[in-house]
Amino acid sequence: MKISPIRQQQCLLLLLIFVFAGSGYANPIEPRSKQGAGSFKGIPISTIRDLSRQIDDMLVKDCEQHDITPNPLTSDSAFLRRVFLDIVGRIPTYEEAKTFLDSREPAKRSQLIDHLLNSEGYVSREFNYWADLLRIQSRMQNVPGQPYIDWLKDSLRENKPYDRMVRELIGSEGYIWENGAAGYYLRDAGMPLDHMANTFQVFLGTQLVCAQCHDHPFDDWTQRAYYEQAAFIYGVKTADPQVNRRFRAFGAGQKNETASPETMAMARRLVRPLRYRVNETQSRLRLPDDYKYNDAEPKALVEPRTIFGDAVDLKNGESPRDAYANWLTSPNNPRFSTVIANRLWKRAMGVGLIEPVDDVKEDDSASNAELMEFLSKLVRDLDFDLKQYCRVLYNTRAFQRQATTGDLVEGDTYRFPGPTLERMSAEHLWDSLVGLIVPDVDERAGVQRPDARYSMAKDLLHKNPDEILAIAEEQARSDNTKRQPQRRMQELQKSIREAEEAGDRTRVSQLRDEVSALRRNADGAAGMLRAPRNGEARKIDRQTDSRWKGFPSELVRASEIQSPAPPQHFLRQFGQSDRETIENANREANVPQILTLLNGPVYSQLTKPNSLFYRNLAAAPTPLAKLQVVFLSILSRNPTVSEANALVPELESRGRDALADISWALINTREFAFIQ
Repeated sequence: MKISPIRQQQCLLLLLIFVFAGSGYANPIEPRSKQGAGSFKGIPISTIRDLSRQIDDMLVKDCEQHDITPNPLTSDSAFLRRVFLDIVGRIPTYEEAKTFLDSREPAKRSQLIDHLLNSEGYVSREFNYWADLLRIQSRMQNVPGQPYIDWLKDSLRENKPYDRMVRELIGSEGYIWENGAAGYYLRDAGMPLDHMANTFQVFLGTQLVCAQCHDHPFDDWTQRAYYEQAAFIYGVKTADPQVNRRFRAFGAGQKNETASPETMAMARRLVRPLRYRVNETQSRLRLPDDYKYNDAEPKALVEPRTIFGDAVDLKNGESPRDAYANWLTSPNNPRFSTVIANRLWKRAMGVGLIEPVDDVKEDDSASNAELMEFLSKLVRDLDFDLKQYCRVLYNTRAFQRQATTGDLVEGDTYRFPGPTLERMSAEHLWDSLVGLIVPDVDERAGVQRPDARYSMAKDLLHKNPDEILAIAEEQARSDNTKRQPQRRMQELQKSIREAEEAGDRTRVSQLRDEVSALRRNADGAAGMLRAPRNGEARKIDRQTDSRWKGFPSELVRASEIQSPAPPQHFLRQFGQSDRETIENANREANVPQILTLLNGPVYSQLTKPNSLFYRNLAAAPTPLAKLQVVFLSILSRNPTVSEANALVPELESRGRDALADISWALINTREFAFIQ
């Protein structure tokens, strides 16, 4: 394959950047001065620092006992980039980087941590994390996922205590548009046993799924114990039997002498959302027909009993599900606080104190048992305020040390001389690139397409079957009218192919004009359905806010995109979870990723004059100032003297072309792709 001269120049520049930028951070060129500020409501910073110091003391003591020297503290630029990626899920903008690095405030690291924890970017980052754990999807099997998504984001924005959030999920009921938390059950509709196993894996770090079919081969869990635990929530159903009986006349295979098949099909579609509603019944669980152990008979009724920990006695008026939720989230259940403390420790430091984080065994011991006990108690003492807990972790010297860059040997215990070196996640990369392009990206809402079926379902709930049939007949006629342009489009495409084969250019031109007119009409109709979310004062209408004029609607943060993104989207190419199993995202590199970074649509948007990146470049008065903008925007640091000496002449001789090449080269370095 022949390489163009421009690509040859880019490759040479890439090699140059690897030589100068790939080996760490050197002394930056002196920046301009500007001071930022941040605030945090809650526990005084002096208390946070004392808790952080206790963690550091335990780690230093453990390192000394194992003859390990803790890593040095990071530079301000490395800390800046790491803390942005950890807390808000993207790299800092040029202005954010310059403000922090220019500041001479001694407490600027703690102030930045507090500022980021109180930002909308924190909600976006946390949503991505919890969406992976809870397997949240925008399009669930039977109901829309958006109310569930909104409930989770609102809970994070409110900083709802973790134990309360989990109790609301387990205790949820009703239609999803009435209570978004009901999505927790509707995500696994009709699979109560699997749902219980997922709950244990996420919140108690325990994998029970093997015991659903047989006694666990490696743990003490028996099949009977599994069923006894599942009995607490077996009465929770995701289908509403009353509604199903009421709309039985619209069931599959049912006919109506006065209604057409099209009307009946539409009626089934209209009432379908009403069939799925979380409700608690008196249903009781039985052992399976093929139960083979001697401690019970097949199909025997199962009484609710906890699989480990304190026994649960139902109080007067307390449902089994309420008792289950209270037992699971109780401060007296140490596994609940230990698992979330360990999960968030791993997110900050790269390795859990207990590994794997979701397969905790009874005989497992943490790599630092004293620290694990301290962190578990800390979560409880903070009343399950996870934002404050993370605040403690990010203020430790351990988090602010240089990353350990060597390979971790499987089987060896990591003693945390510093965080481990990690590759960015798909969401990190996407949000960082979009943040280079779009101003105030944390505030930009995604485009929501209202689904008329669910807004209509609310009105149908109190209508009788005859009224529903009348509405269905009208809707069927409307749908047929809407499909006519689609049929016409297919006919036109066929006619164009025939005209092309016949060599009739005049006919081809006429037909293409008609296709264009049809598409314009379709886009106009679709545009009427596109609107940002209503009722959220924090969001500003993207159609009227001048900050986002000229930017494609799809350039929003990963948390604002369909969950998960479509299969060919940038996020999926870089390993975003498909949300089918718990935490199944990956960060492995592959060839399509390289091609996407080289020639993908995101990079083309970055080089447009209206991008935030290029607007900052245009405001820089000299080649050296422009180079500083490039490095601060992409790597969150200033260029070294050697880098400046090598690249400024390129800028002076080639101008804008050199800027594009340098930017492309930096985005493709390991320094950009890894969290150091």
